[in-house]
Amino acid sequence: MGQTGRVRIVVGGDDLPLAERMAKLSRAYGAEVMITGDGFPALVEMAERERPDVTMMTVGPSYADHDKVRTALDLRRRHPATGVVLVSSSAEVSYTRELVAAGGGVGYVSGSSFDRPADVVLALLRVVAGEFGLDRAVIRNLVGSTRVPELRGLNRVEREVVDLVAGGWSNEVIAAQLWFSEATVVRVVGEVFEKLGLEPVADPARRAHAMLSLAADRTRPPS
Repeated sequence: MGQTGRVRIVVGGDDLPLAERMAKLSRAYGAEVMITGDGFPALVEMAERERPDVTMMTVGPSYADHDKVRTALDLRRRHPATGVVLVSSSAEVSYTRELVAAGGGVGYVSGSSFDRPADVVLALLRVVAGEFGLDRAVIRNLVGSTRVPELRGLNRVEREVVDLVAGGWSNEVIAAQLWFSEATVVRVVGEVFEKLGLEPVADPARRAHAMLSLAADRTRPPS
């Protein structure tokens, strides 16, 4: 982070209005934001030069921008201290798969998340912490489209738990959102992980990674 302790963000890409909206929101929550309106190459150049805490890249919501997503992840690999967050008008499953494979320090927010600014801020903070910062729409787009038969067979409560686990929430938060006791959450999470063939883990970030990785693997097109 910068000398002031604020999160330093570089934002830009091919959708300037979306980048400006993200910059305004981030500044409202105390981030130090640098923005470029000169397109994707200029954003990458600025990120290389400034080495921010987070590089936010606007990309199109289609597979056509996949090379830009890979460029973003290459930037992350070259500079592990810089997180990468994709921003697009809607969620693209193929982008999410690439991000999950990166293993953390990456995020993805869709245009719908601007109606929930706290979700965007939370995603940024999780990315800075080296975790996944995926908004609700992105998670549901991945988990909801999965080809995992066991996931399709889960009941409504179990599916709600899956969404929250994939979001990186703790048992305490899940219990509060679903009006359950923590003991019930522990039991349901354990049952879901057993049904999906996943090893039970207590850490929310590791749990999220396991769930997202499973869904990402099952949504990968056959080679």
